[in-house]
Amino acid sequence: MLEERNKRHETHLTNLIGRRSNHTPNFALLIGSGASASSGVKTGGQMIAEWRRQLYQQSQSKDPFQDWLQKQDWYQREEEYAILFEQVCDRRSHRRIYVEECVKDAKPSWGYIYLANIIAQGYFNVVFTPNFDDLANDACFLYADLRPIVCAHDSAVADIRVTSARPKIIKLHGDFLYDSIKNTLRETASLEKNMRDKFMQFSREYGLVVVGYGGNDRSIMDILQTMLRSEGYLPNGLYWCRRKQDKVTRKVDRLMRQENAFWVHIDGFDEFMANLHQGFGLTLPNAVRDPYRATTDRLNSFIVPTAEVTHPVIREDMAKLEQEVKNFEQVVSGKAPTEEFDRLVPYELLGDMERRNKKYEAAVGYYEKALVRDPDSLSIMNKTAMCYNGSGQFDKALKTSEQMITRAPKAYEGYRRRGSSLIRLGKPQEAIASFDAALQYTAPDSSQRTTVLINRSNARLMAGDWQEALRDAEDALQNEADNYTAVINRCIALKNLNREEDAKEIIRDALPQIRHHYNRAGAFAVLGDKENMLAELKAAIDLDPRFTYDARSDPDFEDFRDDPDFRKLVYEEDE
Repeated sequence: MLEERNKRHETHLTNLIGRRSNHTPNFALLIGSGASASSGVKTGGQMIAEWRRQLYQQSQSKDPFQDWLQKQDWYQREEEYAILFEQVCDRRSHRRIYVEECVKDAKPSWGYIYLANIIAQGYFNVVFTPNFDDLANDACFLYADLRPIVCAHDSAVADIRVTSARPKIIKLHGDFLYDSIKNTLRETASLEKNMRDKFMQFSREYGLVVVGYGGNDRSIMDILQTMLRSEGYLPNGLYWCRRKQDKVTRKVDRLMRQENAFWVHIDGFDEFMANLHQGFGLTLPNAVRDPYRATTDRLNSFIVPTAEVTHPVIREDMAKLEQEVKNFEQVVSGKAPTEEFDRLVPYELLGDMERRNKKYEAAVGYYEKALVRDPDSLSIMNKTAMCYNGSGQFDKALKTSEQMITRAPKAYEGYRRRGSSLIRLGKPQEAIASFDAALQYTAPDSSQRTTVLINRSNARLMAGDWQEALRDAEDALQNEADNYTAVINRCIALKNLNREEDAKEIIRDALPQIRHHYNRAGAFAVLGDKENMLAELKAAIDLDPRFTYDARSDPDFEDFRDDPDFRKLVYEEDE
């Protein structure tokens, strides 16, 4: 696999990118789908898991899912993504619609915000990507006041000049707006001629930094191999950034054995961009650092236009805008009534900020005010109920979940929140019924269904229904094989079904992969390892106080419920 001699430190790469001559970049950037995961776009791995389940159900096989999966000739092949995409979406138009659905709600993450500012400051001028989303372009426009050239069509890419100072985003596999996007094995085997030529032309001028890309499609990897083996390409080298836990494909391993190729460990796309941004000594763009000033600057061009406005409709709308600005001044100066002040305060956003900081009682205060303004918002109700549970106010959480069900009787969220509240109130049978209802409104292969199955498994463990709890945990694992909450629930059920050694063997195998302190505490509880269980549980509670309340009802810790050290840690404030 990847050799130590080709390894470089992240700070080394930062220094190389930062060494520019006359503010001309030394590197282009290639970003893959992993860069977009934190922006709400499904990763290739998530899509593969979804398609596997879909094809299994279509097969109507009587074999268990894992047994069926092992028999498929595409299983765990490097080309599995492309093969499955073609099997589940027959035509290009179907694949375009699928991609459009995947990216429609995506919003640029912090990594893209940093990247936009890095591009604005001239450290990168060219971004290549096989992705179909518009996150890089959106971030440049929204946060750095940039309008890059975006090229997603082979016929247009030939006109892009290497020497152009304007930033360029080149979509190697097309755009979801076109039926010519590349997804399948045949389609991704090679790039269109102009795309290939332009990629190679730019690579005579720049090195290449690769982030968030798995290296599974032949078209890009073949070109990279060709360039590394040829004179005159990638003069500043190829630097492949990868997380430690990422699987290295055979294609990547072969590529990185070339003399001019180096690999760099990073924590992730967002984290890498944050470190670059800080390493270059940059400050956030005004749109993020001073959003009120940025908004004022945008509004100014509408309120004080460069030419006299005579059209009556435009003048009327200008007057409305002017009045809103004056109203805002009245509010901030304290001259406006309380109702007007409340209208302008972003209570939901303030609640989100407190919730992110694990301050659930403070978050609830803001969400309650947000609900006064928008009493029918299912999203705000959902966050309010979660924070009630996170702060030990279970009766209020239950009441809010009932309001959610009234507001949206065919949405799973209300039933799931009600079930979670009932678990904490010690009413597992009622919780099971609520989770039964939630499952009626979840898609077969969705993450929502997995979550509800795990919740119901918890409730059944509390009720002593070991066989059904085991069934729910195993069903959840068919959707998400690496969901360690489901793994732990499965092992608790196995212990109570007189299969304790099997349960412990499964936990021992899983423990090295479990990262979350709370899940590790549950795993050690299954093993009967009190010392490590308490240490991991304390670490979890120190990071997030809601685990104090979760641990009180969680079946993971049933064997330690009366242990004085456990009680001191979990119940100390109440006793």
